[in-house]
Amino acid sequence: MDHTAGRCPFAAQRETHSGFHPLHLRRSILNREVLRPVLRQLGLETMPHDPHVTLAHSTSPVDWGLKVFEPDPHRIAITPQKPRFERGAAGGVDLVFGAPELEARWQALRDAGAVWDLPPFVPRVAFGPAPAELPSICFFTGPVLFGPEWRATPDCVKADAPQSSAKV
Repeated sequence: MDHTAGRCPFAAQRETHSGFHPLHLRRSILNREVLRPVLRQLGLETMPHDPHVTLAHSTSPVDWGLKVFEPDPHRIAITPQKPRFERGAAGGVDLVFGAPELEARWQALRDAGAVWDLPPFVPRVAFGPAPAELPSICFFTGPVLFGPEWRATPDCVKADAPQSSAKV
């Protein structure tokens, strides 16, 4: 890999398989059209660039060689439970929902040593600027199709996040 090109040296998973590194693990939403009713309900016109759920964001190094930290290459479909809106980081709005499959994966990562320094884990998708008043009811049903897990170090996330080919 050409490290002078400005790309993160850990972003290409095939190049970094083992060793102790911080960990950022996420799944992007492939069927972005299921988010359209949520955007309309919030009065937003722009689809997030890469709607995703973060499963791990551990600034403490973990052993990438352990099977539990290998990215799952399979797609999964999840029907969100009890969807709702919450104010997220920097005053944005997040779609928050229950998903036992994602919660179990997060717990397995934690049990294996990943440190979660954020508020308690709940699957969430960030949408951007929030309206003054968040709707009390969220019209979101799914199912949501999540792509394969994507792994990088936290400092590489913005540089080489996966690009979804789905049209807005």
